[in-house]
Amino acid sequence: MAESKEMRGSSAHINNSLDYSVSVPTKLSIAIITRRFGARFGGAEAYAENLTRELIKNHNVRVFCQEFDSQVEVASTLIPRLRLARWLNQLWFNLYCHVLTRKGYDIVHSHENSWVGNVQVVHVMPVRFSLFRHKRSLLRQLSVFASPRLLTYLVLERFRFRMRPNCILVVPAQQTLDQLRAVYRNLPATVIIHPGVTLPSNTPERDVALASLGLDTTAIYCLLVANDPLRKGLATILRAMETLDDRFHLIVLGGDAACHAGLRAHIPAALASRVHTYPARTDVGLFYACGDLYLHPTLQDSFGMAPLEAMSYGMPVIISSKEYCGFSACVEAGSDALVVVDPRDASELALAIHRISHDPVLRATLCANGFALARRFEWRAVEQKFIKTYTEVLAGGA
Repeated sequence: MAESKEMRGSSAHINNSLDYSVSVPTKLSIAIITRRFGARFGGAEAYAENLTRELIKNHNVRVFCQEFDSQVEVASTLIPRLRLARWLNQLWFNLYCHVLTRKGYDIVHSHENSWVGNVQVVHVMPVRFSLFRHKRSLLRQLSVFASPRLLTYLVLERFRFRMRPNCILVVPAQQTLDQLRAVYRNLPATVIIHPGVTLPSNTPERDVALASLGLDTTAIYCLLVANDPLRKGLATILRAMETLDDRFHLIVLGGDAACHAGLRAHIPAALASRVHTYPARTDVGLFYACGDLYLHPTLQDSFGMAPLEAMSYGMPVIISSKEYCGFSACVEAGSDALVVVDPRDASELALAIHRISHDPVLRATLCANGFALARRFEWRAVEQKFIKTYTEVLAGGA
């Protein structure tokens, strides 16, 4: 199966003619900046954790964070967290990292909205685009100028994306690059590097996994894994579930205990016995083993690591179109995954679920092609693209 145009051109935005007269060390000293380090915190944090796991095999890496919850054996510096508003804590964290990483590192690699770092990974929709271009009312736009929080984020982002030598922005998909270009006239060099996936090993059998959770093995299970399920299309999924027969159940995994408690309030009484919610856990593979199909009707996702992970477990996937989900640009609709045009349309989602459940040929095709696609996104390949990017920075080619 041919790679998508975006995958073939994922390095098109970076200057590939390096100046190798500049000495570039083969063993790099790398600072990773992220306020929270660990997959359970969310997609961006999982990205940082998995990339770090690959980098430490050949390079000296230190993580600068405020929360660390990971099995990765990497040197780390815990920065005290201010018990104040989040935007004030963000400023504090940025200033602290600025001081600690000024010397001693070849690469300062940031996953935060910060001016600190010569490699900046942009995980989410730019703040300026979200506030002024993304379906915001005029009243909402004017209220920005009365909000110290939003003004702080805008200023931080402006410094982050300013033109400067030997700095590269890394975006997960074309969608994010288009959003940046829509609101910033002059950007540093930019490269698209898609997030990766770790192919699973020793996956439990479906019925064994379901039995371990006390779930009925005769039901059909849809799965949603998200740190904030409501932002990933849970409302649409619940409306779709109401139109499907009682064989269809939903498993929702993600969020902390408080989020999990609030989640139950959104579940209609008629679906209470068919929707099973769990707070975020480290054994996420158990839940992928349980699922019969993966649902990701997200309203906004710069990439979408969870559906890619589902593909690595051989699950058929339903995702939003590329207007809403960056990962959709990498798949062939109808072959690698089913793509819903409007993630708010419950009837369209229900129809897609019905198709997969009643067409064994389509299901087998999606499972096989999705897994083949996931194999091309292994983290080792992602790490190699980052090493190339680091080399570009150090050689002065950015």
